Amino acid sequence: MANRGISLERLRTLHQRQSRPRWLGQYQPAIRATPKEAPSMSRPTILTPRKLEGREMHLLSQPETAAALLALYNPDVFDIHEQRVLDTTPCAHPLAEHPLAMGLDLKPMRGTVEVADSLGVLGHHPKLFAKVDEATAGTWVPFPYIGDLLLYLRDEAGPYCVNWTVKNELSAFQRRGPQLLHRPHDDSPDLGAIARHRIEAQYYEDAAIRTVQVTEDAIDRHLRYNLAQLFGWHRRPINASGDVRIQLLRFFESHVGGTTVVNDLVICAQREHGLSRDDVLAVLNQAIWNRELSVDLFKPYLIDRPLRSPVQDPLDRYADWFSR
Repeated sequence: MANRGISLERLRTLHQRQSRPRWLGQYQPAIRATPKEAPSMSRPTILTPRKLEGREMHLLSQPETAAALLALYNPDVFDIHEQRVLDTTPCAHPLAEHPLAMGLDLKPMRGTVEVADSLGVLGHHPKLFAKVDEATAGTWVPFPYIGDLLLYLRDEAGPYCVNWTVKNELSAFQRRGPQLLHRPHDDSPDLGAIARHRIEAQYYEDAAIRTVQVTEDAIDRHLRYNLAQLFGWHRRPINASGDVRIQLLRFFESHVGGTTVVNDLVICAQREHGLSRDDVLAVLNQAIWNRELSVDLFKPYLIDRPLRSPVQDPLDRYADWFSR
Protein backbone atom coordinates (compact mmCIF):
# COMPACT_ATOMS: atom_id res chain seq x y z
CA MET A 1 0.00 0.00 0.00
CA ALA A 2 1.81 3.07 -1.24
CA ASN A 3 1.52 6.12 0.98
CA ARG A 4 2.60 9.02 -1.18
CA GLY A 5 1.07 11.62 1.17
CA ILE A 6 3.54 10.81 3.95
CA SER A 7 6.95 12.46 3.88
CA LEU A 8 10.39 11.18 4.79
CA GLU A 9 10.58 14.09 7.23
CA ARG A 10 7.56 12.77 9.10
CA LEU A 11 9.13 9.31 9.26
CA ARG A 12 12.24 10.84 10.83
CA THR A 13 10.07 12.68 13.36
CA LEU A 14 8.38 9.44 14.42
CA HIS A 15 11.70 7.70 14.96
CA GLN A 16 13.12 10.69 16.80
CA ARG A 17 10.23 10.77 19.27
CA GLN A 18 10.24 7.05 19.91
CA SER A 19 13.84 6.03 19.31
CA ARG A 20 14.31 4.88 22.92
CA PRO A 21 12.06 3.70 25.77
CA ARG A 22 10.40 6.52 27.68
CA TRP A 23 7.87 6.34 30.51
CA LEU A 24 5.20 8.50 32.12
CA GLY A 25 6.11 12.18 31.78
CA GLN A 26 9.00 11.48 29.41
CA TYR A 27 7.01 9.56 26.79
CA GLN A 28 6.41 11.28 23.44
CA PRO A 29 3.50 10.18 21.22
CA ALA A 30 4.32 9.69 17.57
CA ILE A 31 1.48 12.01 16.55
CA ARG A 32 0.30 15.01 18.55
CA ALA A 33 -3.27 16.25 18.79
CA THR A 34 -2.42 19.61 17.25
CA PRO A 35 -3.77 21.34 14.12
CA LYS A 36 -0.44 20.69 12.38
CA GLU A 37 -0.28 16.95 13.09
CA ALA A 38 -3.77 15.59 13.78
CA PRO A 39 -5.65 14.24 10.74
CA SER A 40 -7.94 16.88 9.26
CA MET A 41 -11.08 14.81 9.93
CA SER A 42 -10.12 13.88 13.49
CA ARG A 43 -11.54 15.21 16.76
CA PRO A 44 -8.31 15.65 18.73
CA THR A 45 -8.18 16.03 22.50
CA ILE A 46 -5.29 16.71 24.86
CA LEU A 47 -5.60 15.41 28.44
CA THR A 48 -3.17 16.08 31.29
CA PRO A 49 -3.51 13.11 33.65
CA ARG A 50 -1.91 13.19 37.08
CA LYS A 51 -1.18 9.46 36.63
CA LEU A 52 1.17 10.29 33.73
CA GLU A 53 3.00 12.92 35.78
CA GLY A 54 0.89 15.65 34.20
CA ARG A 55 2.28 15.20 30.69
CA GLU A 56 0.03 15.96 27.76
CA MET A 57 -1.80 12.90 26.47
CA HIS A 58 -2.69 13.20 22.78
CA LEU A 59 -5.90 11.54 21.57
CA LEU A 60 -7.00 11.77 17.95
CA SER A 61 -10.68 10.87 18.15
CA GLN A 62 -13.69 10.94 20.44
CA PRO A 63 -13.61 7.13 20.84
CA GLU A 64 -9.93 7.28 21.83
CA THR A 65 -10.71 9.91 24.45
CA ALA A 66 -13.54 7.83 25.93
CA ALA A 67 -11.31 4.75 26.04
CA ALA A 68 -8.40 6.68 27.55
CA LEU A 69 -10.58 8.03 30.38
CA LEU A 70 -11.74 4.51 31.24
CA ALA A 71 -8.12 3.29 31.24
CA LEU A 72 -6.96 6.21 33.41
CA TYR A 73 -9.74 5.42 35.90
CA ASN A 74 -8.28 1.94 36.49
CA PRO A 75 -5.74 2.04 39.37
CA ASP A 76 -3.97 -1.05 37.94
CA VAL A 77 -2.97 0.99 34.88
CA PHE A 78 0.35 2.67 35.71
CA ASP A 79 1.22 4.05 32.27
CA ILE A 80 -0.36 4.50 28.85
CA HIS A 81 1.38 5.03 25.51
CA GLU A 82 -0.95 6.64 23.00
CA GLN A 83 -0.01 7.00 19.33
CA ARG A 84 2.76 4.41 19.73
CA VAL A 85 4.77 3.32 16.69
CA LEU A 86 4.54 -0.34 15.69
CA ASP A 87 8.13 -1.05 14.65
CA THR A 88 8.59 -2.28 11.11
CA THR A 89 11.73 -4.24 12.08
CA PRO A 90 12.46 -6.64 15.00
CA CYS A 91 12.35 -4.90 18.37
CA ALA A 92 12.23 -5.50 22.11
CA HIS A 93 9.11 -6.04 24.20
CA PRO A 94 7.44 -2.72 25.21
CA LEU A 95 8.28 -3.41 28.87
CA ALA A 96 11.99 -3.96 28.17
CA GLU A 97 14.13 -1.65 30.33
CA HIS A 98 11.18 -0.72 32.57
CA PRO A 99 12.21 -0.84 36.26
CA LEU A 100 9.17 -2.97 37.18
CA ALA A 101 10.06 -5.58 34.55
CA MET A 102 13.59 -6.38 35.73
CA GLY A 103 14.13 -10.15 35.65
CA LEU A 104 11.03 -10.91 33.58
CA ASP A 105 11.28 -13.17 30.54
CA LEU A 106 9.97 -10.79 27.88
CA LYS A 107 9.49 -12.03 24.33
CA PRO A 108 10.82 -9.87 21.47
CA MET A 109 8.72 -8.74 18.52
CA ARG A 110 9.32 -9.53 14.85
CA GLY A 111 8.30 -6.18 13.41
CA THR A 112 5.29 -5.48 11.21
CA VAL A 113 7.02 -6.21 7.88
CA GLU A 114 7.89 -9.79 8.85
CA VAL A 115 4.47 -10.25 10.46
CA ALA A 116 2.72 -8.98 7.33
CA ASP A 117 4.81 -11.29 5.16
CA SER A 118 3.99 -14.30 7.35
CA LEU A 119 0.27 -13.48 7.09
CA GLY A 120 0.45 -13.09 3.33
CA VAL A 121 -0.60 -9.44 3.39
CA LEU A 122 2.74 -7.70 2.81
CA GLY A 123 1.26 -5.85 -0.16
CA HIS A 124 -1.07 -3.99 2.21
CA HIS A 125 1.72 -2.72 4.48
CA PRO A 126 2.09 1.07 4.16
CA LYS A 127 5.22 2.37 2.47
CA LEU A 128 6.62 5.59 1.08
CA PHE A 129 9.01 6.51 -1.68
CA ALA A 130 12.19 7.87 -0.09
CA LYS A 131 14.79 9.87 -1.97
CA VAL A 132 17.59 11.53 -0.02
CA ASP A 133 18.56 13.96 -2.80
CA GLU A 134 18.32 14.43 -6.55
CA ALA A 135 21.62 12.63 -7.15
CA THR A 136 20.56 9.37 -5.50
CA ALA A 137 18.09 6.77 -6.64
CA GLY A 138 14.93 6.53 -4.59
CA THR A 139 13.45 3.43 -3.04
CA TRP A 140 10.27 2.27 -1.35
CA VAL A 141 10.60 1.96 2.43
CA PRO A 142 8.03 0.63 4.93
CA PHE A 143 6.12 3.22 6.94
CA PRO A 144 5.01 2.20 10.45
CA TYR A 145 1.49 1.77 11.68
CA ILE A 146 0.58 3.90 14.69
CA GLY A 147 -1.30 2.17 17.52
CA ASP A 148 -4.04 3.80 19.59
CA LEU A 149 -3.47 2.95 23.27
CA LEU A 150 -0.93 0.59 24.79
CA LEU A 151 -1.80 0.04 28.46
CA TYR A 152 0.78 -0.86 31.09
CA LEU A 153 -0.81 -2.67 34.04
CA ARG A 154 0.26 -4.43 37.20
CA ASP A 155 -1.29 -7.37 39.04
CA GLU A 156 -0.07 -9.91 41.59
CA ALA A 157 2.10 -11.55 38.92
CA GLY A 158 3.82 -8.30 37.96
CA PRO A 159 3.60 -5.81 35.08
CA TYR A 160 2.05 -6.58 31.70
CA CYS A 161 0.68 -4.83 28.63
CA VAL A 162 -2.65 -4.82 26.82
CA ASN A 163 -3.04 -3.22 23.41
CA TRP A 164 -6.27 -1.31 22.75
CA THR A 165 -7.20 -0.57 19.16
CA VAL A 166 -10.12 1.85 19.24
CA LYS A 167 -13.04 2.66 16.94
CA ASN A 168 -16.55 4.05 17.35
CA GLU A 169 -18.16 0.67 16.48
CA LEU A 170 -17.06 -2.86 15.58
CA SER A 171 -17.84 -2.52 11.87
CA ALA A 172 -15.34 0.35 11.67
CA PHE A 173 -12.49 -2.13 12.08
CA GLN A 174 -13.25 -3.27 8.53
CA ARG A 175 -13.28 0.24 7.06
CA ARG A 176 -10.42 2.54 6.18
CA GLY A 177 -10.45 5.66 8.36
CA PRO A 178 -13.27 8.20 8.75
CA GLN A 179 -15.58 8.79 5.80
CA LEU A 180 -16.44 12.19 4.42
CA LEU A 181 -19.97 13.31 5.25
CA HIS A 182 -20.78 14.40 1.70
CA ARG A 183 -19.86 11.01 0.23
CA PRO A 184 -22.11 7.91 0.18
CA HIS A 185 -21.54 5.75 3.26
CA ASP A 186 -19.59 2.62 2.29
CA ASP A 187 -19.84 -0.32 4.68
CA SER A 188 -18.06 -2.78 2.41
CA PRO A 189 -15.01 -4.45 4.01
CA ASP A 190 -11.66 -2.89 3.09
CA LEU A 191 -8.87 -5.45 2.66
CA GLY A 192 -6.21 -2.96 3.72
CA ALA A 193 -8.03 -2.11 6.96
CA ILE A 194 -8.60 -5.78 7.75
CA ALA A 195 -4.94 -6.58 7.05
CA ARG A 196 -3.84 -3.69 9.27
CA HIS A 197 -5.68 -5.07 12.29
CA ARG A 198 -4.47 -8.62 11.64
CA ILE A 199 -0.89 -7.37 11.50
CA GLU A 200 -1.26 -5.34 14.69
CA ALA A 201 -2.82 -8.20 16.65
CA GLN A 202 -0.13 -10.68 15.56
CA TYR A 203 2.65 -8.13 16.16
CA TYR A 204 1.65 -7.92 19.82
CA GLU A 205 0.66 -11.57 20.17
CA ASP A 206 4.27 -12.54 19.41
CA ALA A 207 5.16 -10.81 22.69
CA ALA A 208 2.23 -12.41 24.57
CA ILE A 209 0.32 -9.11 24.54
CA ARG A 210 -3.44 -9.21 23.97
CA THR A 211 -5.05 -6.84 21.51
CA VAL A 212 -8.58 -5.73 22.43
CA GLN A 213 -10.91 -4.09 19.95
CA VAL A 214 -12.43 -1.34 22.09
CA THR A 215 -15.43 0.55 20.75
CA GLU A 216 -16.96 3.75 22.01
CA ASP A 217 -20.48 2.39 21.68
CA ALA A 218 -19.56 -0.47 24.04
CA ILE A 219 -18.67 2.01 26.80
CA ASP A 220 -21.85 2.97 28.61
CA ARG A 221 -22.95 6.48 27.58
CA HIS A 222 -23.51 7.73 31.13
CA LEU A 223 -20.18 6.27 32.24
CA ARG A 224 -18.39 8.15 29.45
CA TYR A 225 -19.94 11.46 30.46
CA ASN A 226 -19.37 10.88 34.18
CA LEU A 227 -15.69 9.97 33.75
CA ALA A 228 -15.13 13.05 31.61
CA GLN A 229 -16.74 15.23 34.28
CA LEU A 230 -14.74 13.64 37.12
CA PHE A 231 -11.49 13.88 35.17
CA GLY A 232 -11.98 17.62 34.86
CA TRP A 233 -11.67 17.87 38.66
CA HIS A 234 -9.02 15.24 39.33
CA ARG A 235 -5.96 17.54 39.42
CA ARG A 236 -7.54 20.61 41.02
CA PRO A 237 -5.72 21.84 44.15
CA ILE A 238 -7.86 21.74 47.30
CA ASN A 239 -7.58 24.24 50.11
CA ALA A 240 -8.43 21.82 52.91
CA SER A 241 -6.47 19.75 55.42
CA GLY A 242 -6.26 15.98 55.29
CA ASP A 243 -8.51 15.68 58.34
CA VAL A 244 -11.18 17.84 56.75
CA ARG A 245 -11.06 15.76 53.57
CA ILE A 246 -11.59 12.60 55.61
CA GLN A 247 -14.57 14.18 57.36
CA LEU A 248 -16.03 15.23 54.02
CA LEU A 249 -15.52 11.76 52.58
CA ARG A 250 -17.39 10.21 55.52
CA PHE A 251 -20.13 12.82 55.16
CA PHE A 252 -20.67 12.02 51.49
CA GLU A 253 -20.44 8.26 52.14
CA SER A 254 -23.27 8.56 54.66
CA HIS A 255 -25.53 10.08 51.98
CA VAL A 256 -24.87 7.59 49.17
CA GLY A 257 -28.22 5.98 48.44
CA GLY A 258 -30.09 8.78 50.20
CA THR A 259 -32.49 11.39 48.86
CA THR A 260 -30.54 14.64 49.40
CA VAL A 261 -29.30 16.10 46.12
CA VAL A 262 -25.58 16.79 45.66
CA ASN A 263 -26.05 20.55 45.61
CA ASP A 264 -27.62 20.55 49.09
CA LEU A 265 -24.86 18.28 50.39
CA VAL A 266 -22.25 20.68 49.06
CA ILE A 267 -23.94 23.68 50.68
CA CYS A 268 -24.11 21.85 54.00
CA ALA A 269 -20.42 20.90 53.80
CA GLN A 270 -19.46 24.48 52.95
CA ARG A 271 -21.18 25.82 56.05
CA GLU A 272 -19.79 23.10 58.31
CA HIS A 273 -16.14 23.52 57.26
CA GLY A 274 -15.95 27.07 55.92
CA LEU A 275 -14.76 25.93 52.49
CA SER A 276 -15.45 27.30 49.05
CA ARG A 277 -17.97 25.54 46.83
CA ASP A 278 -15.20 24.49 44.42
CA ASP A 279 -13.12 22.99 47.22
CA VAL A 280 -16.03 20.84 48.41
CA LEU A 281 -16.85 19.75 44.85
CA ALA A 282 -13.19 18.94 44.24
CA VAL A 283 -13.08 16.72 47.34
CA LEU A 284 -16.22 14.91 46.21
CA ASN A 285 -15.24 14.46 42.57
CA GLN A 286 -11.67 13.43 43.35
CA ALA A 287 -12.90 10.88 45.88
CA ILE A 288 -15.11 9.32 43.21
CA TRP A 289 -12.38 9.44 40.54
CA ASN A 290 -9.85 7.89 42.93
CA ARG A 291 -12.36 5.17 43.85
CA GLU A 292 -12.44 6.21 47.50
CA LEU A 293 -16.19 6.87 47.21
CA SER A 294 -18.41 4.45 45.27
CA VAL A 295 -21.46 5.80 43.47
CA ASP A 296 -23.45 4.65 40.46
CA LEU A 297 -21.56 5.82 37.38
CA PHE A 298 -23.98 4.12 35.00
CA LYS A 299 -26.62 6.77 35.74
CA PRO A 300 -26.27 10.54 35.34
CA TYR A 301 -24.08 12.01 38.08
CA LEU A 302 -25.52 15.51 38.42
CA ILE A 303 -25.54 18.33 40.95
CA ASP A 304 -29.35 18.28 41.19
CA ARG A 305 -29.63 14.55 41.92
CA PRO A 306 -28.73 12.38 44.93
CA LEU A 307 -25.64 10.17 45.09
CA ARG A 308 -26.93 6.80 43.89
CA SER A 309 -25.63 3.53 45.35
CA PRO A 310 -23.47 1.59 42.87
CA VAL A 311 -25.08 -1.36 41.13
CA GLN A 312 -21.96 -2.50 39.29
CA ASP A 313 -18.30 -1.48 39.34
CA PRO A 314 -17.24 -0.18 35.90
CA LEU A 315 -13.99 -2.10 36.20
CA ASP A 316 -15.97 -5.31 36.72
CA ARG A 317 -18.09 -4.71 33.63
CA TYR A 318 -15.01 -4.05 31.48
CA ALA A 319 -12.63 -6.41 33.28
CA ASP A 320 -11.88 -8.43 30.14
CA TRP A 321 -10.52 -5.34 28.40
CA PHE A 322 -7.82 -5.08 31.07
CA SER A 323 -6.94 -8.76 31.56
CA ARG A 324 -3.73 -10.44 30.45
